[in-house]
Amino acid sequence: MLAELTIENFAIIDRLGVRFEPGFTVLTGETGAGKSIIIDALQLALGTRASSDMVRSGASTAVVEAIFEVPENPVLTELLVDQGIEADDTLILRREVTSGGRSTARINGRAVPLAVLTAAGAVLVDIHGQSDHLAILRRDRQLDVLDRFGGLLDLRGRVAAAVRALSAVRDELRRVESGGREAAQKLDLLRFQVGEIEAAGLKPDEEEELAADRSLLASAERRAELADGTVEALTGEPAGGLDSIRGAASDLRALAGLDTSLADQAERLESIAFEIEDIALEIRRYRDAVDFDPARLNAVEERLDAITRLKRKYGVMVADVIAFGDHARQEMEQVENLDARLEELRSRVEDSETAAGVLAAELSDRRKEAAATLEREMAGALEGLGLKNTAFAVETTQDRAEEGIPANGGRFAYSSSGIDTVTFLVSFNPGEPLRPIDKVASGGETSRFLLALKSVLAGADRTPTLIFDEVDVGVGGRSGGVVGERLRDLARSHQVISITHLPQVAALAAEHLRVEKDVSDRRPGVAVRHLEKSERIAEIADMMSGTGTELARQNAAELFEAAQGRT
Repeated sequence: MLAELTIENFAIIDRLGVRFEPGFTVLTGETGAGKSIIIDALQLALGTRASSDMVRSGASTAVVEAIFEVPENPVLTELLVDQGIEADDTLILRREVTSGGRSTARINGRAVPLAVLTAAGAVLVDIHGQSDHLAILRRDRQLDVLDRFGGLLDLRGRVAAAVRALSAVRDELRRVESGGREAAQKLDLLRFQVGEIEAAGLKPDEEEELAADRSLLASAERRAELADGTVEALTGEPAGGLDSIRGAASDLRALAGLDTSLADQAERLESIAFEIEDIALEIRRYRDAVDFDPARLNAVEERLDAITRLKRKYGVMVADVIAFGDHARQEMEQVENLDARLEELRSRVEDSETAAGVLAAELSDRRKEAAATLEREMAGALEGLGLKNTAFAVETTQDRAEEGIPANGGRFAYSSSGIDTVTFLVSFNPGEPLRPIDKVASGGETSRFLLALKSVLAGADRTPTLIFDEVDVGVGGRSGGVVGERLRDLARSHQVISITHLPQVAALAAEHLRVEKDVSDRRPGVAVRHLEKSERIAEIADMMSGTGTELARQNAAELFEAAQGRT
């Protein structure tokens, strides 16, 4: 609910702070006192277009701040979280407009795009009046209103889920069809690529192994020559290195027999002799195993050349070539199995269409039932508000479409909300055709019509604050009491604020605010006073007769007591 409204330098308002209570509140005052200016200021805080004309003469900036006490609301919470604003029990909408026409919007102190402020405002407040800033006039909201009224939101959610599933499988079918056509055109290429890579029989580490083999085969002659030289140096005649070391070891061993301090050195030299003998044996075996195989070398070179050619076509590394072949094989298999895949997807599309169509048809039928109920209840509400000649109807239509979903014997265009377009129709005079309510402009009649509609929809409408700007224009005294009772009934489930000129309406309110001109600083301004009981009676008397006589006060007191005594 709207808890407080603060206005600075807006139009003729210097500074004004107004607190609002839950339930039914009326604003009264003489024509031109500034009642509608207060509503205009609130609309600015809710996101309407700003202009430099709104800034009070001589001021640089106009500021309007609206404080709301907000119960848990998933739609509002999601909107705030998307903007990085923590959802709280208190929400502050603030709008600033400079004399140059620039404006800024804030929610709980955080700057937000104007569209976000407008969306938040639409969740919090509906303003009904002569210029109608009422969301229900928008055709895109009328479907939502009917579904809430009929308790159809759960079924609508199931329809939306079925439509999402249908869209997903249709998208997959389109993707496969499009990709399949392109892939079919290069099927021969895919087969060649897969065949070439598979014929090569590549292994991930093969290139490194072949390079090592090539290096060994190419150096066979030199390796054998070096091995021969090593063996000759160690064991050759007349005296190889090994014989010399053996002789030295024998002499050192004899010397150690004479001087035991050399025993360790003698053992070490003997070990060296044995080690050299082992080395000479291993090098001889290595020399004998050296492979002089020109044919093998040629085969390795050819294999490496083949791998290089494949790398030029398909990847930097052998692993890349193998991966390319795997992907090409998968793509080839998909193309070769395209007909089966398409048949499967078309079957799934048909099943999804049927599932969505069944739910959409059920939703459409139940909407028609809800529409009939709404029309019956509206007939009574309109008569009670003195609109006996006003007719109301709910039109539900469907558009046939080849690409639609099957329902009720045809194929119809659809969205996540089903196959229906809902339009509220009204005629204010006998003989006039019913027309969409957003196309009908009839001043007070429109306001009372919307009041009737709001009262019927009260249980389904989640907007916490409803503001009625002179909905009683053109209403007589007898109908005025009915208007007031409707507003009071609405206040059982909403905060209702009404600007009124009817004493019957003012008497029924729980709270009464009087808007007055304020010229205390020699410039026109606006003040708002909260009226106590005696002041309310005086105000109602003035509204009834404008005379302020004792008889007028008595009549006003009687009206007030009777109104306040009603339950």
